[in-house]
Amino acid sequence: MYQLTSPHSISQFVALFAVVTAAAAGSPGYGPTPAVRAAAAAAAPLPLVRILESESHSDDQGGYGFRFLSEDDIERQEQSADGTVTGSYSYRAPDGRLISVRYVANALGFRAESDALPTPVPTEYPTPQVPSTEAAPSVRTVQQYSAPAERPAVRQPAVEYEPVYSYRAVSQ
Repeated sequence: MYQLTSPHSISQFVALFAVVTAAAAGSPGYGPTPAVRAAAAAAAPLPLVRILESESHSDDQGGYGFRFLSEDDIERQEQSADGTVTGSYSYRAPDGRLISVRYVANALGFRAESDALPTPVPTEYPTPQVPSTEAAPSVRTVQQYSAPAERPAVRQPAVEYEPVYSYRAVSQ
């Protein structure tokens, strides 16, 4: 460990510390940008929301269940039994609509249902509403296989190697 014992080394340390502190305080690269500071100052603090109803339970086999309702119309419930989790949640959208989502998670995966979720793109092509106007080209299949012809192995003759040593006399 470096020890500051002489007055000269202490003054060097203080000067270095002052320069680093001044550089860090005045550097524009540290801390939030002015736009972020302005947005944070303009943003109102989030109001505290009370929980109006809450209940939960569990059993010895690993099953559980819970439910809560908050004063801002957020409701959530979930149950688990035998490896299957079912539940739902709902909330009020900014436009005032009540959004509700129901879900199931089990060995088949996670599946959610809601009118608010986007509908998937049809996976059946061509789509049933639009009949196909193109005739499918006929495809000829060939069900035979012929292995490539065997090529005879070509052996290269061995090359004799004669090492060449060159020695230089070492004077003693």
